[in-house]
Amino acid sequence: MGTDDEKFSDLLQEKADLPEDLSFADFMTDVTPVKQDKVVKRSEPLQKDLAKIRQEAAVTDRKEAQLEASSAFVPQVEPNEVLSFRREGIQPSVLRRLKQGEYLEADYIDLHGKTVEEAYDLVMRFLEHAVREEFRCVLIIHGKGSKGPRRALLKSHVAHWLRQIPDVMAYHSAPEWKGGTGSVLIILKKGDKSKAENREQHARRRPISSANWR
Repeated sequence: MGTDDEKFSDLLQEKADLPEDLSFADFMTDVTPVKQDKVVKRSEPLQKDLAKIRQEAAVTDRKEAQLEASSAFVPQVEPNEVLSFRREGIQPSVLRRLKQGEYLEADYIDLHGKTVEEAYDLVMRFLEHAVREEFRCVLIIHGKGSKGPRRALLKSHVAHWLRQIPDVMAYHSAPEWKGGTGSVLIILKKGDKSKAENREQHARRRPISSANWR
């Protein structure tokens, strides 16, 4: 074996033997470059699934925000307490007729077994449908909530939500044969179709006088 000085001299000689203009490319002549001309993209079905997930998440976040805002302060009612509410301009006789069950509900929902979040979503969708169909009276069965650690939980929330909805003109706990204090009958705002029909009926009832012929 040579000494360290001899090995160092050999390395210097090898470097001196190399052409001065030898570049890095010359060392890579036998290396085949890898071509990457494609960008990996998500498939169209996957993109649609992701868009749907994002949309559903946005809707959920919005509903939770609405629920949080609407439930910021919910006055608690008692399980057997009678619910009653009417907006300014609604005659007191409307509440009396609701109490006696004189209005026939066009549709109803039952909230038994629902969480507050589920009940909120169902109530909002139900009332949106009722307004769209121009129902005047609907029924919500919320239960009394006399059992459990939080008494009258759904009942309290339903009463609170209904007051926040402009299309709700009045509500009153139903008569016993329709659920009593475990249910509430609701009067909704008249739609354009109902208003037009009322105007037509009013016009038909107007007395005919000689002035109408002039």
